[in-house]
Amino acid sequence: MKKLLITLFLFLLWCKFGVAASLTYDDLKKSEKALIKNPEDVLVLSSTNTDFIQSIISTDYLNYFNDYFIAREDCLATQVKLKFPAYWWLELVDCTYRNEKNIIYKYNLNLLFDIAHERYLNLRRAAKKQVLISKNTHDAGSFLWTERSVTINAFQKMEMFLERVYLTEINNDSKPKGLEIDDEEIISASSGSGFFVSKEGHIITNFHVIDNCNVVKVNFKGKQVNTKIFAIDKKNDLAIIQTDINPSKVFPVSNNDVTLLQDVIVAGYPLGKNISSAIKMHKGSVTALTGYEDNYSNFQTDATINQGNSGGPIIDKYGNVVGIAVATWVEQGVQGIHFGIKSSVLKTFANSKELNFLPPNRREISEKKLGELISDSTTYLECWMTGAKIKKMITKADSKKAFFSKFK
Repeated sequence: MKKLLITLFLFLLWCKFGVAASLTYDDLKKSEKALIKNPEDVLVLSSTNTDFIQSIISTDYLNYFNDYFIAREDCLATQVKLKFPAYWWLELVDCTYRNEKNIIYKYNLNLLFDIAHERYLNLRRAAKKQVLISKNTHDAGSFLWTERSVTINAFQKMEMFLERVYLTEINNDSKPKGLEIDDEEIISASSGSGFFVSKEGHIITNFHVIDNCNVVKVNFKGKQVNTKIFAIDKKNDLAIIQTDINPSKVFPVSNNDVTLLQDVIVAGYPLGKNISSAIKMHKGSVTALTGYEDNYSNFQTDATINQGNSGGPIIDKYGNVVGIAVATWVEQGVQGIHFGIKSSVLKTFANSKELNFLPPNRREISEKKLGELISDSTTYLECWMTGAKIKKMITKADSKKAFFSKFK
């Protein structure tokens, strides 16, 4: 309805300005100085732009992209209402980006933020270039052509990312096919890992591990207890949950981010408890200091991260947490590309919530003591959902209609 009203509003304004001009994208492509002399040209080209981009986007991800175009139309409607003030396209870029960030948070697609930000910077540069070449302060000229090509490129990157990097941890074996359970029944639907950082029972994990859960339960030393959410950071995919458990050991968190080729250990419960209920540990090294698309909040490691490892600790030889397992790259023929969230990002988040960590260890500890620390401080987390919610998620995943079905 909102999109219909915006479209109607733009159409009425277009009618007020007169018959649409013949200027096309081909004209803009031929010349950087192609002029947009009439406001109706902007509306027609904008509509053509939206239709063209949507025609080449996979329907799997239309929810996100549709919201993006609605946000852009809102911003354009504001400029129309203001009768296209001088260099109006600069404000169009800024306004659209502000709205897109909210859309990213809405759908918990925080790992797409870097791609969106890159597009914004490219469009900002194009918009400023248009200011320099435009003699008419109201002329968008080649900017609209650039906007289309930059947006297409960014959306295709997003599609590729969503297809290849997954965080899905639905326990398909908890109930065969998931469709025979009652809608109101609450069962274990997915699992992840976490780790204690305080004697008061604070646990660190990923936000996507606890997102959409009706109840989050901790399995620790033969006990299963409920938790409550202490704080969340959707942008960086972090969460702090709290229990009434008072662990004997907790992890200290490093004051320093990882360095290249540094040895690390990933700990957690890959594949839930399908293999065994024992904690698993994988050794590796840091292979890059940024994540996907140069995300500086993440780093890359060849220490194995599988489904179920999400939220688990990445530890150094001193027993300090240097990262949080968050994602792995899935593509045939590709191995050893896994991602962690940097400890500095965790510390910034925790400090903002007045949660203090133990000071980091400065001496290397024996493998025996390191193994004991990991075993005593790492937790298995279960996300419990209603049957109705599980059915909905499985149906979406099976039909690939949920553009974030790989990001739960």
